[in-house]
Amino acid sequence: MDCPYIGILVDGLVYSGFKKGYTYFECLPYYEEAGRNNHFIPCYFRLKDINPGNSTITAYVLGEGNNYDLQVIPKPTIIHNRGLFFTKMARSKIASLQKEGIILFNSWNRYEKLQVHELLTKKSSLRSYLPETVKASKDHMEEMMSKHDELIIKPSSGSLGNSIIKVAKVSNENWEIIFQKNKSLVKESFANIKWPEKLITIVSNPRYIIQQRIPLATYQASPFDLRVSVQRNGIGEWQVSGIVGKVAQKGMYVTNLAKGGTSRPLSVLLQDLPHLNLEDVSTTIKNFSIEIAEQLGEHIPYLADIGLDIGITNEGFPMFIECNARDLRITFRNANMMDEWKATHITPLNYAIFLMKNNQKHKEGEQ
Repeated sequence: MDCPYIGILVDGLVYSGFKKGYTYFECLPYYEEAGRNNHFIPCYFRLKDINPGNSTITAYVLGEGNNYDLQVIPKPTIIHNRGLFFTKMARSKIASLQKEGIILFNSWNRYEKLQVHELLTKKSSLRSYLPETVKASKDHMEEMMSKHDELIIKPSSGSLGNSIIKVAKVSNENWEIIFQKNKSLVKESFANIKWPEKLITIVSNPRYIIQQRIPLATYQASPFDLRVSVQRNGIGEWQVSGIVGKVAQKGMYVTNLAKGGTSRPLSVLLQDLPHLNLEDVSTTIKNFSIEIAEQLGEHIPYLADIGLDIGITNEGFPMFIECNARDLRITFRNANMMDEWKATHITPLNYAIFLMKNNQKHKEGEQ
């Protein structure tokens, strides 16, 4: 019996890298290893390369001499989405593929932060771990300033750390707005009754959210949070494939790698917090993250591979920050956590095999 194909849907940037021999944040040898171990062939293509009604696609497949060649192959029935698609046309096309029986998991992987927050608040056991979060508006800003001494204002969709503004109380009547401009930190003081123009503009934008700032624990005086990879595995269950820290650049408050943050293993970060036990913190984070993934998975169809940003306080209390439905995974590589980096690639493909086997059993049961 020929090996079946499992599809990996990529965006144009990764696709262009096949000719250059460099596929950016995707480590193809790990996908190929998963294929060898589970007797399937990974194939790589864009959304424009696959069409409803067609029985074949043109995709990159590993050929002789460890080179990737474009080949016409049978359309795979199981596909892991690793691309980002934003249009209604893309959403419609994905829905059409699913209607004809294609299982495309993580099919839509850009969710509004406020939408995710609202889904998590539906579960009472999670509410105390969620920072208060509201849609940006002048009224909401006034309300949040009356409740909290520090706030974060950021885009509700995506950002890579861009356009994240911190607002902090300085004294009874005085505040300051803090934001990163180029590689410098800019601070502007203001009184309750007279907001800076930048603050007025950004809180008037409904595409932003206002969030209670989590008092993050620090490493070498810089705040850090954790990227937790949570994925469905070869038996269809959620597992934590890795936990890695993201430390803000010295003097900054944003931990994103794209904004100068650095990756560190949790064991290293906790050296600055000797009162916390590594095993206890790891267990707490894992259990918390799986509970979040299960809750989101109940409401978001085909969700199977997410990267959660989790903050912890100085006391080790976990707080949810946001969910990334296309985790680039390089945080693990940059921290030299190679086992975890490998696991983040292989685990979703083990889940693909699980889906393929279940799909086959279902078909046999109908005969």
